[in-house]
Amino acid sequence: MIKSTLSVFFALSFIGVSAQQVILKSESTPMGGSMNTVTPEVAKPAENTLKPFEPKQFESLGQGVIELDHDVVYVGKAAPSGVNIYHLPLFGGYHKSIQQIEDDEAFLADCDKNFDTREKGSLFFSDMGWQYLSEGSKEMATYRFNLAHLLNQKNIDVYWGLGVIEYQQGHYEEAIKLMTQGIETDEKFNVTLMVDLATVHIKCFTENQHPSDLKRAFKILDDAKLLAPNFANTYMQLALANLVNGEIDQAWLQFHKGYKIDPNAVDTQILTQLLNQKPDPQGVFE
Repeated sequence: MIKSTLSVFFALSFIGVSAQQVILKSESTPMGGSMNTVTPEVAKPAENTLKPFEPKQFESLGQGVIELDHDVVYVGKAAPSGVNIYHLPLFGGYHKSIQQIEDDEAFLADCDKNFDTREKGSLFFSDMGWQYLSEGSKEMATYRFNLAHLLNQKNIDVYWGLGVIEYQQGHYEEAIKLMTQGIETDEKFNVTLMVDLATVHIKCFTENQHPSDLKRAFKILDDAKLLAPNFANTYMQLALANLVNGEIDQAWLQFHKGYKIDPNAVDTQILTQLLNQKPDPQGVFE
């Protein structure tokens, strides 16, 4: 029930809750590596100009979302008895009961009294979601991201955060769906989110060997490189994509490009894999 927690939420809003944004390259994720600062968002080009990034992997069909290349299907229906949809990403795609709809309306009404805009309220709850996620509380984080979504469906942190949660649980295809939705929802290109999405595609390729995943990873990373040429993480993930594709020399080249931009962005797991395949051609790493 939402109503019982509102007083706690709004009490915290006056204390202030800072969020450490957990992205895929944090130490808490399977890929490893160091936390990196989120790059500035890049404004999307006008509609009549060429868009370098066009992720259209998913199609909406009625009330469900069906992925074209993977067997992930969401259908709008009532949740099974005992399932708390507020602990499922985007409410699990289930229809809400009359009581849940009334609770949502009461929640929104209280937020309207406590925040200048619903957008600000959404950011507050998504910040709480990142904070809970940084502490390892995935269920609590999901709940907060869902509340943020109620307030503003264009808040990309909702899709990003829920995507990270799915990724950390090994649900790579669902992470792809959520992060793709976040990129398509945003009015700007968030390069870090793009790189995270590419990272999930690479991981999904290593698990399931879908060629389309690696192809999309390269496309997204190439677009990210065009949008933010000095973002070191892009080159680190390009090195990984080349590595899993058997292109060892190209992987070393991309790795050194990222290292030159920011030595602190070196992904030690990728470095170890590279060294296991071939000594560093430049002799920098041993």
